[in-house]
Amino acid sequence: MTLRVVIAARGGPEAKSRLAGRLEPLRRAALAEAMLADMLDALAACSVVSRTYVATPTPELARIAAKAGAVVMLEARPLGLNAAFEGARRRLSRLDPSGRLALLPGDLPRLTARELADVAAASQDGAVVVAPALSDGGTGAIVQPASLALPLAFGPDSFRRHCAAAAALGATVRSPALPGLGFDLDRPQDLDRLASSRAQGRAAALARAFIFDTGAAA
Repeated sequence: MTLRVVIAARGGPEAKSRLAGRLEPLRRAALAEAMLADMLDALAACSVVSRTYVATPTPELARIAAKAGAVVMLEARPLGLNAAFEGARRRLSRLDPSGRLALLPGDLPRLTARELADVAAASQDGAVVVAPALSDGGTGAIVQPASLALPLAFGPDSFRRHCAAAAALGATVRSPALPGLGFDLDRPQDLDRLASSRAQGRAAALARAFIFDTGAAA
């Protein structure tokens, strides 16, 4: 059974505002682009992914997504992550009501094809899989039936709310803690952790360049 993946990504000079004390706007924009490119590479290597969709208001991210073969859902105006995901879910549920969706924020630079295959396998019996973010009680990913109108609450402390909402709808809930899906890059300490890790990819390389470039500090 295959999986459609929706990435909601925000870029441009306003991206990753919690890093503003460490990185200037153009560097934050470059980091958002690198994270999306890394995620698209991981998804391309995952055999269970049938199609990838990128919901974004940012033209440069849209170009990166299109070049990688993803379907672009270009927002006429910026939407919050939850509204972007719900709009994509409604659209895709009309295409395939019996299908499954993975909802991924666009700031998971350590995502791997193996982890995505693991959460896809955990959802094969119709379960809702909620992967926790490892730092702030947030949510790294949700895998769910496309037809399920799960109330979304991406952000700090959303993991608990997502699990409770899925259970209230009668779904079986599974919550594997996986390092790639659990690592969302939001805060200065996340940038430091990525730079000091053994992770490969564009975002990790940029993080190391920014950390060791004395001009990166505010």
